[in-house]
Amino acid sequence: MKTLDIHSPKIDARHPHYEERLPDWERISDCIEGQRKIKEQGIKYLPRPGATSESDDPERYNSYKQRSVFVNFVGETQKNSVGQCFAIPPVFSGPEDLEPYLSSIDGAGVTAEQQSKCALGMVLAFSRAGIFTDYPVTSGVTSRADVESGNIAPKSILYDPRQIINWDTIQRGARTLLSFVMIEEPYVDEDDGYKKEFALQWRELRLEDDLTYVVRIWRQGDEGFFVFSEAYPTDSAGLYFDEIPFDFIGAETNNSLVEKPLLLDIADLTIAHYVDSADDQESVHITGQATPWASGLSAGWIENQMKGKLTLGSRAVIPLPEGGSVGLLQASPNTMTKESMKHKEELIVKLGAKIVEKQEVVQTATEKTLTEASRSSILSGVCSNVSQAYARSLSWATRFMGIENSGQGYENGASYSLNTEFAVNRISSEERAANREDYNTGLIDFEEARDNLKSGGVAYKEDEDVKDYHEEKADADFMKAQEAFAQQSNNQVEE
Repeated sequence: MKTLDIHSPKIDARHPHYEERLPDWERISDCIEGQRKIKEQGIKYLPRPGATSESDDPERYNSYKQRSVFVNFVGETQKNSVGQCFAIPPVFSGPEDLEPYLSSIDGAGVTAEQQSKCALGMVLAFSRAGIFTDYPVTSGVTSRADVESGNIAPKSILYDPRQIINWDTIQRGARTLLSFVMIEEPYVDEDDGYKKEFALQWRELRLEDDLTYVVRIWRQGDEGFFVFSEAYPTDSAGLYFDEIPFDFIGAETNNSLVEKPLLLDIADLTIAHYVDSADDQESVHITGQATPWASGLSAGWIENQMKGKLTLGSRAVIPLPEGGSVGLLQASPNTMTKESMKHKEELIVKLGAKIVEKQEVVQTATEKTLTEASRSSILSGVCSNVSQAYARSLSWATRFMGIENSGQGYENGASYSLNTEFAVNRISSEERAANREDYNTGLIDFEEARDNLKSGGVAYKEDEDVKDYHEEKADADFMKAQEAFAQQSNNQVEE
């Protein structure tokens, strides 16, 4: 264990782009957590109702906040978008030896589908996530028996962007590679068997001399930061890595650039809607009940004729002197805050719809024949980025495990594809009927008909799988017909 002095590098230093976006990520996260989290933040999201001495009264403000209503548009937009994508399960293609790894991708029983669903939710919320493919340090070459037994296995760890505090890149030929990533994460500092105490540690992923991948765990002691552990991971053949097995996942690209969060505008509108709600409920509370009034009454009349009180109701008789009158003071409805809330709700719906709906891409005359191929949505782009990141993670896993390349799909034969066609964009029954008619009359072939169904969000299986199914079904139907014919012939002979 190596202890560094207090002048050691600032291990917990934060990248400038991280610091710039952190407040946005925190605001979005608070919105997703919901009303309790938002209200706990007090004046951070809900300013005091006015610049008066009364507004500084804690009880007055707490009542103002308690009556407000926070509607979780951010969380619902995220949940609905993830649901659109995972309405059809992800498709894995690659070596069968990877399937056990996919059933517990993090080594703790979380499946690849479950983790990729979380990854999609992160990227939708923050336009950023990170996936790190790790492997236990071994001595020498990993045997196939070790891999098949599950004693030694890689794991893919998903990181929230708020944990990835610093990073850097290098240029290697035409490629831009990560040369450094710093991850802030909790670890169990004390455990007495009943209660665990957590502290922070920093996981440094670095290309040493820009060539050799090393992992260091840093912790903080009385004298500063120190290296708690250090490892140079190798693949199944005992070779060191010349890349960091870590990938960023973004809404637009999977590079290290920090993008504007997709749900930021919806979060800002949601918080503004929450403030309007507080003002609206305050107005209802103060002016919602009618106030009785009376005029033309002397003190003597009130004391002698009304016995000192004014009783209201359908059975009450109110004795009034000549020229006296009573009534109820009722405030006119205040529609300003309600209109403001309604306007924000309409904007939120429009912003949420833009995430899922398809957008037409400007095309040249030649490209117009590929209209369907160029129609996409923000959500489908995010799904594709998540798919690419998991395919990369699978490629690292196969190298760790020594699984042979199948020669199909992404790089080493492994691919993991999320659905990119959503219910909101599905073709109508009339369009499906027209597609079937075009196929039956020979205007389009089987692959074209299937492409139309897949782009319309109706079909998702591979064409070959569908062909195999129909061939097997045709063979089975033929055998049944043969058996029925043979049975009928036997019956006729017996007769």
